[in-house]
Amino acid sequence: MTVDGIEQRTALAEAGLHDVLLARDVDAAQQWLSPALFFTDASGRWQGAPPCLQAWIARRLHVVAIEQGPIEYLACGQLLLAASDMCLAYVSDGGEQVRRLRLLRVWARCSSPAGVHLLSVGMLPLRGG
Repeated sequence: MTVDGIEQRTALAEAGLHDVLLARDVDAAQQWLSPALFFTDASGRWQGAPPCLQAWIARRLHVVAIEQGPIEYLACGQLLLAASDMCLAYVSDGGEQVRRLRLLRVWARCSSPAGVHLLSVGMLPLRGG
């Protein structure tokens, strides 16, 4: 797969993942998530699944809007780093909330029909924010 090929597959996977997050389709989300998926915070500390993802899986959190800034890509062998600013609007037990952050996503090539799966997500504050 060429660099353009992995970027194209990743862009399709990210769009599909956004759709299933908005649709609250936990089962469909699994097609793009690596079994080894992990998250890190701004200090690089491993988080496992963050509370917001656990709440979404348990259907206690509903994502109502996702705004994504321009995506920057860096390909390295079988991996692709995608970085962008994100704005997530969601409803949970605490009411409506908005979270703005910079997400670094590591996508890996795989043999699934999608051709890629999400391996890691780094959650950082917005640049300059």
